Amino acid sequence: MSLINPAYAGAEAKNIFAITSRNQWATLENSPKAQVMTFSSQRKNNVGLGVSISSNKYFVEKNTTTYIDFSYRLTFNQSTNLFLGLKGGAAFYKANLLGLSNNSGSTIDPAQGLFSRVNPNLGIGILLQSESFWASFSVPRLFKTTNSIDFSETATDFVHTYFAGGGIFKINENFSLKPSFLLRKVDDQPLTSEFLGMVSFGNFFEIGASYRTTNSMGLISFVKIKNYIDIGYAYETPTVSSLSQLNLKTHEVVLRINLGQGDPSTSIENDPDCLDVARSFFAKDHRVSFVQEDAKTWIKKNSTLQFDLIFADTWAGKFSCLNKQKKI
Repeated sequence: MSLINPAYAGAEAKNIFAITSRNQWATLENSPKAQVMTFSSQRKNNVGLGVSISSNKYFVEKNTTTYIDFSYRLTFNQSTNLFLGLKGGAAFYKANLLGLSNNSGSTIDPAQGLFSRVNPNLGIGILLQSESFWASFSVPRLFKTTNSIDFSETATDFVHTYFAGGGIFKINENFSLKPSFLLRKVDDQPLTSEFLGMVSFGNFFEIGASYRTTNSMGLISFVKIKNYIDIGYAYETPTVSSLSQLNLKTHEVVLRINLGQGDPSTSIENDPDCLDVARSFFAKDHRVSFVQEDAKTWIKKNSTLQFDLIFADTWAGKFSCLNKQKKI
């Protein structure tokens, strides 16, 4: 999300490096392809920093963007934060019209067949985040840019406005529902929307489905490897019969790596009143997360993770299950 909203920089209170590769309509020659690389980090004094680099190729066109993201966190209460984001960078547009000559049969002057342009831009974003819901608004590029290749050919990058939101509904100790939506408005174009529903199994696997009003639907899955690597895969197919006959399948792969954070801590307490006491001291420290659950149950669910433990106010034998853990 940091690609379209700079407020996400540092919002996870972790150093997150992510790579995404998308192959749209993979069965077609010269189909659209996109690669995205992002890095997000929480810094001191409520500041988050990030960088996002994307490359989009459409037939003879290629657009590469590089942006620096900045966010500032405002704490409303013990569990709710507001992040204000700003991004700045540029898009590097290139068009190779020489690639058209082989298809149209016409001859293009090599001196005029290659076109490139640099378009600087700014973006803004807001993220409201709590333990059970989130909402965001962003305009990643405030200014419309037009690339005039010649008198008859232009490529325009319009202003995009995004509004998104979602929630986390805990069914029991092992299952959670995570619905979300994304609305996109592009200048004078109709509003488009995407709906996503995910089911989380413990702390290691998620699966769900998506639907876009631009006539596509898909399946999504994420697998957590240990405590610092997430691998995701998405498959999309058109919902319009005329497009389905063309076998236009889209594949997307995501790799997220948690590079760590400043000594992250999790406060686990089954008694909500006791957990509120911990929040009263540490709610403003974004490195600390709070979980209302039996600590022994939490340890069993996260037995594949590596972590240090500090106990307080417990009894002998309460955590005898630790003797069976291989890595603590």
